[in-house]
Amino acid sequence: KANLVNKPLPRLRHIWFDKFRNGFDAIRERDVLLYYPYHTFEHVLELLRQASFDPSVLAIKINIYREAKDSRIIDSMIHAAHNGKKVTVVVELQARFDEEANIHWAKRLTEAGVHVISSAPGLKIHAKLFLISRMEGEEIVRYAHIGTGNFNEKTARLYTDYSLRTADARITNEVRRVFNFIES
Repeated sequence: KANLVNKPLPRLRHIWFDKFRNGFDAIRERDVLLYYPYHTFEHVLELLRQASFDPSVLAIKINIYREAKDSRIIDSMIHAAHNGKKVTVVVELQARFDEEANIHWAKRLTEAGVHVISSAPGLKIHAKLFLISRMEGEEIVRYAHIGTGNFNEKTARLYTDYSLRTADARITNEVRRVFNFIES
């Protein structure tokens, strides 16, 4: 019944990101917690797009579980690889009902020069992580995303999820250790 459904709410931009030139500056200044579907998922898409073109970005690591049919995240990873970044994508092939789609993404990413890692047998990776390594002055600064929701711009409008963005080395080093474990 129409009278039992809430009116759609607009997706909100997190005000913190609007204070800065780019997502890296905002995250370097302080950690940011996003709450979907109330915050717009554009923040995820924008940061990965920025990373794909930013000449200071050296590497991007991300794991995917369920992607949108026309995934802008996949497009950003392909652009990043074409722009000389070292891109690693961990593809969870055991994502129930999405196995065929994930095989398609793995093939497309591999063809674009992305280093694709399939999930290890017996190990299901349900974490939602990305790690961006960026040269800033004389040091590498890492930016991490840790979330509960898939990197899927369609379902982010429906499901309630959180994501933390941080440049805190204590956290980014742990995310780096997760990716190192997966890659070993």
